[in-house]
Amino acid sequence: MSAEVIAYTDPTCPHCQRLKAYLAGHNIPFENRDVSGDESAAEELRRMNAPGVPVVRVGEEVLVGFDPGRLEAALRSHGLGART
Repeated sequence: MSAEVIAYTDPTCPHCQRLKAYLAGHNIPFENRDVSGDESAAEELRRMNAPGVPVVRVGEEVLVGFDPGRLEAALRSHGLGART
């Protein structure tokens, strides 16, 4: 069973756009939570003590920022290897 992937983003953030494009481009199913328009998503982000967006949660693993290498490793470790 693969892990759930949740992206915490803001529509004005260019790094968030790159994160979402990466996930979509590699056919990784994910839920996007817009922290600018969804107070519950913003509260989840605060509880993770994240300094800002983008943040992606793969299962229980939280990655702050967009680093394709780290993200790919996290995805693979949860059975979600990047698929092109």
